[in-house]
Amino acid sequence: MNDMLAVIVPSLGWALLDFVWQGLLIGCLAAMVLGLLRAARPQLRYAVGCAALLLCAALPLAGTVQRVLDAQAVTTMLPLAASGMPQIPGGAPLLAVQVASWEPVLRQRLPLLMFFWSCGAGLLALRLLLGLAWVRRRSQSSQYTHNAAWQARVDRLALRFGVARQVALGLVDDLPGPVTAGWWRPVILVPAALVSGMPPELLEALLAHEMAHIRRFDYLVNLMQSAIEIVLFYHPAVWWLSHRVRIEREQIADDLAASMLGEPRRLALALSELDQFQFSTPQLAHGAHGGNLMSRIKRLVRPDTEPLNWKMALPILGLSAACAAFYANAQSAPLAQPQAARAVRAPLPPVPPAPPAAPAAKAVPAVSAAAMDMPVPPAPPAPPAPPRLPVSITKGVGEMSYALVQGAERKGMLSGDSRDFDDIDAAKHTVKGDFLWFRQGGKAYVVQDPALIARVTEAYAPLKRLGDQMDVHGKEMEKHGKVVEQLGREMERTAGAHRPADADTQRIAGLIAALAAQQGRLQRDIVLLERQIDDASGAARAQLSGKRDQLNTKLGDIERQLDAQHAQLERQHGKMEAARAPMDAIDKQMKEAAKPMDALGKQMNVLGREMDQHGKAAERVMREVLRDAVARGLARPVPGDRAG
Repeated sequence: MNDMLAVIVPSLGWALLDFVWQGLLIGCLAAMVLGLLRAARPQLRYAVGCAALLLCAALPLAGTVQRVLDAQAVTTMLPLAASGMPQIPGGAPLLAVQVASWEPVLRQRLPLLMFFWSCGAGLLALRLLLGLAWVRRRSQSSQYTHNAAWQARVDRLALRFGVARQVALGLVDDLPGPVTAGWWRPVILVPAALVSGMPPELLEALLAHEMAHIRRFDYLVNLMQSAIEIVLFYHPAVWWLSHRVRIEREQIADDLAASMLGEPRRLALALSELDQFQFSTPQLAHGAHGGNLMSRIKRLVRPDTEPLNWKMALPILGLSAACAAFYANAQSAPLAQPQAARAVRAPLPPVPPAPPAAPAAKAVPAVSAAAMDMPVPPAPPAPPAPPRLPVSITKGVGEMSYALVQGAERKGMLSGDSRDFDDIDAAKHTVKGDFLWFRQGGKAYVVQDPALIARVTEAYAPLKRLGDQMDVHGKEMEKHGKVVEQLGREMERTAGAHRPADADTQRIAGLIAALAAQQGRLQRDIVLLERQIDDASGAARAQLSGKRDQLNTKLGDIERQLDAQHAQLERQHGKMEAARAPMDAIDKQMKEAAKPMDALGKQMNVLGREMDQHGKAAERVMREVLRDAVARGLARPVPGDRAG
């Protein structure tokens, strides 16, 4: 039981977390569909709202069931792996690397989140139970007064609506408004003040509205709706959908009542009279005053199409914002790496395969979870790129390519096309001193004005400083990466040393499986012989008894072989346990070696973002300087440049 709860509770928690974005999507789509159906019948809008609510309830349930089944599939596949089924090592670590950074945090906080969810759902469930108890108490015949005349009117209304169930009418003194309680034996409770203070034809219109709820089993539907609200109470989309469903439900009841009465204005007058009482009733019992009374009155008197307003754009804007957020998140993931490290990536150290698993030491081939729990070394982060080339290349924006060449080593920075390398190298041989090189309109130019070069140099100084820091971190990352790579190779050698033992374990497991199958067949044959012996007599009985004794002898031999193989399998398990100690030690070393790499990776990410900002600022300065040089006539063509 505890094991099952340990699987179900986290599965439910992740399903409820997934419903945060699922509910937002359902709510936006439902809002758009309901907006498009504003001119349709309320029955259609009600169906859309109910379908959206059912989908809201089905998604967390399906997510929970799927996760529970996946967890059970993992636990049931462990014994098969020991029976010779190949395993795919390293899959989980690769997936873990791709998991978003917030998932481990949520995994740690999941018990706390489930506690708060349980508290909220428990309070709302208690509220529902108290409401049901109130409805049950007030619907008892001893709690209200009978009125034969109005009961006869209710019976006639039930016949006109096609309601075959007995509908009771009760007059109460302390109820703020008319409500309908129950669905199998419904009771319409009406305040006595309405019977004495409202014209009979208007009160009959209100009773027709309540009869429409009874005909449609709205009380039962409302209970299911309340249950969905309890489970998904934390999501605003659920409450909004539930509110819309209740509005459409009241409109449907109004339409049915008006159609049955043949006088929509009579129901509108009845609702207007009811509005003067300022009633407010619990949601568990339907009342004629539900929803927005004034809008319902207006709809009955003047059934115009609901105008299109600006609120229709909210779900579209919500979906657009969600799509933009997902797109930005998808685009920001690869850009999180520093720009200086994106050109060249050193190969990741190999991830050694997990050591083979051993089956359990009982009648069927199985492997214990402890034997399977062999450490798998984590994949270390990729070290950054080596130091920049003499001319660092980035992709510029627009048609202009440019470079700054300066210093004794004639190094430079280039924005444009890598095919410009040859032209820049040629310009280094023909132009003496520092210069700005750029290509525009297919022709190359150089600028050697000291003031402009100094301005560009100053703009690129922060970028150069950050690049030097990035190079230092890159060298440190490379050093730690070599340590992790060496530990990975050591882990692989240690795991490979125990592969022969794993082959023996699989061979023993296969032999145990074959012996267990023979054992089962012999036991079934013996049971059949026992039945035949009971029915036989004389020589036939003696012959069958002899066959049974022979089978028992074979069964004893097989049991002894099984005992021997189990003992050998236990020894193999001991070897596997002994093999875990050095691999656990290597795993701890790898984790410790990876910590500095994680810290360096975070620092390099910060530097990468700063370099991106300074790089954009430097590009703007460079373009301004080049435009200034062209305007002032300080740009001259490069001698011997190729055109285009």
